[in-house]
Formats: sequence, structure tokens, C-alpha cells
Amino acid sequence: METLSQKLMDETWDSVHLNTLESAKKVLIDTLGATIAGVYEPSMKKLIEQVEVLHPGSYAVLGTDKLVDLYTAALINGAATVAVELDEGNQWSKGHPAAHVVPTMLTYVQTKDRYSGKDFIFNLIRAYEACSQFGRATTLCPTAHAHGTWGVMGAAASVLMIDDVTKEEFLAGINISASFAMPTMWNSAIEGALIRDIYVGQAVESGIKTVSLLKSGFYAPRNNVEYIYGEVIGNAFDKSSFCTSTSGRWDIDQNYFKTHAFCRYAHAPLDVLKLIVEENAIQVDDIKSIQVVTYSRAASLNSSEYINALSAKFSIPYALSVWLHTKQTNHSVFNIDFIENLQIRETAKKIKVIQSTELEKDYPNHMPAEVEVILQSGKSFKNKLNNAYGAPGHQLTFADVIEKFKVNTKSQLSASIQKEIINWISTIESQSNMDELIQLLRQK
Repeated sequence: METLSQKLMDETWDSVHLNTLESAKKVLIDTLGATIAGVYEPSMKKLIEQVEVLHPGSYAVLGTDKLVDLYTAALINGAATVAVELDEGNQWSKGHPAAHVVPTMLTYVQTKDRYSGKDFIFNLIRAYEACSQFGRATTLCPTAHAHGTWGVMGAAASVLMIDDVTKEEFLAGINISASFAMPTMWNSAIEGALIRDIYVGQAVESGIKTVSLLKSGFYAPRNNVEYIYGEVIGNAFDKSSFCTSTSGRWDIDQNYFKTHAFCRYAHAPLDVLKLIVEENAIQVDDIKSIQVVTYSRAASLNSSEYINALSAKFSIPYALSVWLHTKQTNHSVFNIDFIENLQIRETAKKIKVIQSTELEKDYPNHMPAEVEVILQSGKSFKNKLNNAYGAPGHQLTFADVIEKFKVNTKSQLSASIQKEIINWISTIESQSNMDELIQLLRQK
């Protein structure tokens, strides 16, 4: 941990390559798009109505004109970021670093009178690195969900970096934050239990609280990190896995962006199915059955008994079926009319998801899926992808990310505000005050 902390603190702005700066801007724009879309989900809107009366304050709920206290803003902004399953991720850390770092930074930076865009984006790169490295080092219990676990240390790291603490304070703060890692369940997503979104919100809130605890002397016991992640919610915390280098190869350069509003594990099956159907002009009525063969984590998304939007986002049968019927995989396909549609449900029941030991071997380097479509005629077509579109080597361009942001926020932001936000972030390193971006995010 000391080596990782020292390397991060030794980094300077001059060591950041232009492609890494662009990666960070893409992550910021993409994550904001997910947050703004998420904050208008019915459950999030109801939660905001509940808390804004009880917790008034001066901190922005991103993408709205609502103001609440600091910790409530952190909770809401974090939860909203994952509410529509459009946040980026990192297959090396096997989770979502930006979802824990970006809403934390955008909430906490509001405590500063003036904070430059250059400092913000530099610390985003470093905090993302810390968060992703924590994920690399952690082996969670197989039934745990990554949200709200090692990400709370990433959230704390982002705040500690904004406060420009010493290495000793940074280490103590990370050690404190581990105490707030949540005992999460992977099945919360499969079952459509919305507490899954709060895992991230709680991590963001706890990350911000860590600074006050540190300054007040509320230290955690030695080896708290290893104990929490190695014995309580995980099986190991391997500090030897930290691989931060000063060569310009940051984890933020090796992330993935989502092109479908589904759990990442459904993306490769979707992309393979699209290839097969479009190459062979297959109609949905031609299909007798579909078999998806994939690695174990993805194979857990095998239920065709989805009950709400969240459980549908974690169902490969629904993902493939709704695409076959609508040719859409954006957030619009989680309308209750689609979820309850009997034809879509009948097609979903024709889709079987099978775990493959062979395809498990290269995970997480590859997140593969093999799809076979069997027609009523008996003819079949099969294809395979090692990684979905948007993965390292096939990442979205800056223009792609901007277009995704526009699509995700078109119902919430006017075209002119969208343009201002995009332009501001595109030149963030020359911006003198982050409050300007926060104010843009409060307009419609």
C-alpha cells in the first residue's frame, strides 16, 4: 500500500500523456451522462423527495436544481450513477471505479471556494488508479457484488487527493475507509433489489466522511484493509498485485464503456447475437432456440423470470429477446410495457445460458461469449467474441462518448446546456473554477 501511495503522489501533471487526459475526459463525460439519466429514475426521484425536506443544504444533486446537505448529496449522486446501468467499468479491477470516484469528487469539490479543472482532472486520473488497483488486489466472496466494497477506498482516495494530504494521512484515511465496505450481495441485482444502487451511494458518502474522521483522530486498527477484504467480505487482499507505473499506462486508459444499458456481462452475448442475426437476415419468428455459452459470472445472468428494470438489466435472456423484438438496447427498453410484454417473455424462455470452464480460463483478460442460434428449420448459426464493443482495443472514441452523453441526457438537458457541458469538460485543464461546471449541471 505504501508503494502504491508513493507512486501516486510522485506523479505530476507533466507525466500525464495526452491520451490519458482524453481518457479521463471521456470517463467524466460518460459518468455524468449515467448520473443525470439515473437521477430521474422513478425510485431516485422518490428518494430525493424524501430526503430534500429532511436534509436541506447547499450541495447540488447533479443534473437537477435540488440542493441538500453534503452527505445526502453524496448518497444521491453515487446511487444515481449506477441506477441505469450505463456507467463505465474496468475488467482488470472487475468493477466500476468511476462510479465510486466521479460522484465523490463532483460532490466534495463543492466544499472548495475555487478548484481548478486542471487539478480536478489530474486527481481524477490518480483517484481512478487507486480505486482500480484496490479492485485488482481484492478477491471478494463469490456471492458479493463489487459495488460498495473496495470502491469505498477509491471514494476516500479521491477526497484525500482533493485535500492534498500527506502520504501518511492518505494511508491512514484509506485504512479508515475500509471499515465502511458493505456486505453486498450479487443476487441483489439478479433479484431486482434496488438496494444494489445504494451500495455505491453509501460508498461515496462514507468516502467523504473519512476525511472528517481522519482530521478528528478516529483512526482504524492496523491492517484494517487486509482484515476487511481478506477475512470479512473477501478471501484475500493482495498488495503485491499493485502495478501502477509511471510509464503513462494508467488503468483509466484500459477501461470499457457500455454500449448497451445492461450489465456488462450481457454485452458480448448481445454483440454476437447481432452479428449472427444481421449477417443471416434472421427474423425472430424463425428462431427455435438460442444457446449462450460464457464464463461463470456472466452465466449467473441466466434468469428469464425478470420482475423489474434492474433484474431485466441482469438477464441475458431478456437482453437478447428485447433486442430481437425492438432492435434497441438503450434505457428505453426497460419501460414496463416491454418488461411485461408476453412475446418478449416467450422468446426469453427460448434462450439458455450455460457456464463454460473453457471460457473461464482467460477471465478477466477476456469476457467472452459464444452464441448459437437454432432455427425452426433445424439450421443453426454460431459465433463468438472475446470482448464486447467498448472494451480495451475496441473502445469508444471521444465522439462516441459525446453522442452517448447526448442520448442519455436528452430528456433532462437542453441541447444548448449539453453543448456547454461538453465544451467545458473538453477544455477542463484550462478551466479555473469547477463551480462553473457544477452550475451548468444544475441547469436544464
